[in-house]
Amino acid sequence: MRIVRRISGGRRVWDLDNEKFVLTVAEGGGHITGLALHDGPTMNPYWVPAWKTIEPWRYGPRDARRCASKLLASIGGHNVCLGMFGEPSADEARAGLGCHGEAPVSRWGLLRRRATRRRLRFVYGCELPAAQMRLIRTLATSRGSNVVWVKEEVTNRARPDVPYTMCEHVTFGPPFLEKGVTVFDMSAARGHTFPGVFGTPQRLKRDAPFVWPRGPGMTGPVDLRTFERRCRSSSDFSTQLMDARRAHAWFSAVNPRAGLLVAYVWRPEDFPWLGNWEENFGRQAQPWSGRSLARGMEFSNTPFPIGLRAAVDGGTFQGQRTYRWLPALGRVAVEYQIIACRVPTHCRGVADIRPCGSGFTLDLLL
Repeated sequence: MRIVRRISGGRRVWDLDNEKFVLTVAEGGGHITGLALHDGPTMNPYWVPAWKTIEPWRYGPRDARRCASKLLASIGGHNVCLGMFGEPSADEARAGLGCHGEAPVSRWGLLRRRATRRRLRFVYGCELPAAQMRLIRTLATSRGSNVVWVKEEVTNRARPDVPYTMCEHVTFGPPFLEKGVTVFDMSAARGHTFPGVFGTPQRLKRDAPFVWPRGPGMTGPVDLRTFERRCRSSSDFSTQLMDARRAHAWFSAVNPRAGLLVAYVWRPEDFPWLGNWEENFGRQAQPWSGRSLARGMEFSNTPFPIGLRAAVDGGTFQGQRTYRWLPALGRVAVEYQIIACRVPTHCRGVADIRPCGSGFTLDLLL
């Protein structure tokens, strides 16, 4: 059990090793950027952008020619969107706010760390001066466990109650993400495609309800559990309302060829929706340049990445409020778990994930 500070690709990171796997987290943006099992495939399931990333505090005019935003210049893996999920309003943009708020482009500081023979605990966080919030994330695991327990606390530094949206933007990429191979499952009750134009081209119809995983495609039903090999280029987003009858919501990503499974579990009252973002070599602008294959599983307290003002104006969707209130000088906390383990190469996905003692039972599709 150990915690190691190092430089990776020019980025400052910490490796959290519980002797089952190593989880890598970044100082820039707080992103969870890597995961490697000791007894399984060494591939990193998280998305690593096709372009070289930099620390967000080093972003300047020269970098702006290559990446239109500080977030794109420093993004990777699992980043948290806080204050807003999506683009800022025109007024917010003029005031200097960027996509997904301050948290994914802030410099996160180490607050506490402890690694004993049996347990590991790592606490880090950041200040959001524009939003007047503080975010602290705690990562905890036990020796040899397949699970990391995550707690995030958001504190309001302001005296008014403030509305906010929050999203855990978990993104997977190659080599773990393979067309026609990697499969995604979740505890979804119903879904809805993005209400406007999301990308060019799109494989999904706009503003259409559906039942996961049978998506409403432009030319017929689409199996959203995977990327179709025949679909060469697309860019899409759909939201999935989690089954509120369950105490826990979940999603899983499985690459059977590699024998690797990654899953997240959370409370649906914290994050009622899961956004399915698909980037399939569709975005041509820099730094994308048509080179990126990525799949985002984004559990959130708002259904679509449309910014805070639009979320508040929308009010409700699928019977749920599309934003939350952060009490004056108050605090809210959310919890979720990350699971990583080996699976048989004939695994076809996950039927269910259920809490069991200090861990979880995974019902695999074999």
